[in-house]
Order: sequence, then C-alpha cells, then structure tokens
Amino acid sequence: MNPFHRQPANDSPDLIDEYRHPERGLHRFFRHTHAAMQRRFVDLAEVEAMPRAFLHGNPHLANYAKTTRGAAMVDFDRARFGPFGYDVSRFLVSVSCRRADESDGRLLHPAVLDSFRRGYLLGVSAPGLGWEEMRDLRKKQPKRWQQDLVRYLEKGRQWGGRLAQHAIDPRQPRLQALLESYLESRGELELASVYSIASAAEVPGSLGKLHTLLLLEPNRDDIDPRLVDVKEVYDEPDDAYFMNPFGHNGQRMVEAGELHAPGWEQNPGWATYDGVEYWVREIPTQNEKLKRRLTTVQQIDVCFAVASQLGRAHTLSMPLDAKAHLGCFEALYDHLIEVAAQLRAEVGAAHLSYLDRSRLKKKASRKQSPHSEAPPPVH
Repeated sequence: MNPFHRQPANDSPDLIDEYRHPERGLHRFFRHTHAAMQRRFVDLAEVEAMPRAFLHGNPHLANYAKTTRGAAMVDFDRARFGPFGYDVSRFLVSVSCRRADESDGRLLHPAVLDSFRRGYLLGVSAPGLGWEEMRDLRKKQPKRWQQDLVRYLEKGRQWGGRLAQHAIDPRQPRLQALLESYLESRGELELASVYSIASAAEVPGSLGKLHTLLLLEPNRDDIDPRLVDVKEVYDEPDDAYFMNPFGHNGQRMVEAGELHAPGWEQNPGWATYDGVEYWVREIPTQNEKLKRRLTTVQQIDVCFAVASQLGRAHTLSMPLDAKAHLGCFEALYDHLIEVAAQLRAEVGAAHLSYLDRSRLKKKASRKQSPHSEAPPPVH
C-alpha cells in the first residue's frame, strides 16, 4: 500500500475541501504526511551515511515567511536531531508540489536543483554571513495597518481577528499561570507585575494544536504591549534516527529558532501548565507568505535562499567541520534528489487516489441527504 494513503471517510468536509483545492490541495496533503514521510525517508535513503544535524524538521513553503525581521524558513514544531538529508529531500518535495510548470513529469527543473545545491554550499562554507532571502518576499514592505500593534488589532485581520472571534475570559487563573511561566523562561518574571492580560482567545490550529492568544497591556509607558501566541507543542518519541535532547519541547523550538533563524522570532519562550508544554512567541504584525504556485524563476530564488539557511544551520550543529560536511553533501545530493523524486511520486499518487475516493464520498452523501427530492406520496 502507498505509505501516504489516506481515507476521506476519516476527514472532515472542510479538510476534504482543502485537499481538493486546485491551487493548494496537493501541498496541503503533502504537509500532513510528516510522520509517514520520516518513516519512508528512512526506508529509501542511505541514512547511515548521513551525519546528524539539528534539523528544521519540516521545511516547506507554507513555513517560509517574511516579517519586519526578514524572510526565513521558520515554525520549528518538528525540529529534532536527525540525518541532515531529511530536510533537503522534504523541502525539494514541497517545492515540487507548488511548481506552476509541472507538466514535464520531473521533480524540479535542473536549474532549480542546482540553485539549491549552490545555496546549501554557501550556507555550509560561510555560516557567518547569515542566510539569503527570497526576493519576492524580501521586498514586501509592511502595510500601514501592519506597522504597529494598535493598528493591527483595529484592522481585525489575521491573529487580530482571531483574538476577537475566539475570545475567552482573560481573568482565568490558568492564563496568568501561563504568562508567568513564559516570562520565567525568558528571565523576565519581574514583568508579571507590569503586564496584565487585557484580552485572550483560544484558536484551533491548522493541524489540531490549540493556540492561546494573550494581549498583554503594560502599566508603564516605557514597555510595549505584546500579543503572544501560546501554542501546544508536539512531543514525538525518539527513535533510532530522530531524537530530542531537550527537557522541554518549547525550549527545543526556541533553540531551533535561534540556530536556524537567529533573531527572527520576537520574544520567544516556553511555558508549562498542568503538565502540558507550550511554545510561546510574540506575534509579528507583518507576516507575508507565498500564496501561489511558483514559476521556475521563483523556485530558483527560494531554493537558493532556503538552502543557504539549512546549510548554515546544519553545519553549525554537526560534529563535522565544514569541509567534511561539504564532501558529504556533494556525495549524497544526487541520492537525496532521487529520494525526493520517489517521495513526490508517492505523495502525488496518494493525493490523486484521495481525490477519487472523496468524489465518491461526496456523491454518496448527496444521495443520502435529507434534502434530496422526496418520493411521491402513496395514495
């Protein structure tokens, strides 16, 4: 059976519609293959030959974002130590699922694959230079309503809108405990007497994890308000190839952020309440993402940028020196492309099968609908 097989009968109508979307459906389906893709990668790849690095863990185009602090591959829910090639292959599959020019049947154009290679080599060779940014996102300037938190909340868009739509009582003791735990993780516990929780909300995440939003209002003019996102973490078990050495999953995510995109997150930290672990960040008022399929030129650009970021982070977290890492990457890159091509083919086939079965489910639902035409009365 295809390792990415999924049954529409187990999914909500909204999720089925997302998978059926003509622009984003395939990539959405791909995003939800994380655990299965890790297992399949281990089956296909020469993992024993790959040095371990602190992986991003889930580098895909929906996690590439631009704020006032620049453009970067972020969102470190799945960051763990593992074979460096997993980040490489997963990202190549992501780009392939969002390419506008997919009629040729290839994973990606050779120029795109070469651009990733050159970007990765740059990141490994010169980690002190930071990382490159995709031009299409780098040049986006914040709109007027994205320039400060007051305007952002007044606009009612994005997280500002969710804060109002999913409002809860901000006086709950649990929320104050979360705030104090977060501030303590940052060495800012003294701010617990400065900030009050003016508003709060509970927002379901795209993959089922709950987001608790806290609008923090200071009682001093020299301290800015914060809109923070307190997010439930993933706690994935270690195995022979992927592991988490940190005692707290929120700390794992903060450390991954500081390695892969230092300074990008605003006031990151972690919290614990009633035995549940959380990662916390201040929500940026500007957050731009790639919304459409990518042209070949855009693929070349984003592959160079993301590869420079991954190469830099991998080499800084490996026990190898840069020269040894370069040699390992060069020796394995063609193999990682082949693995990515196989993963892409299997994901694509599973998605097509899912679409066929979802059509049958929808047709059956219409037949069983109570609103369908009733039979004529019997006289």
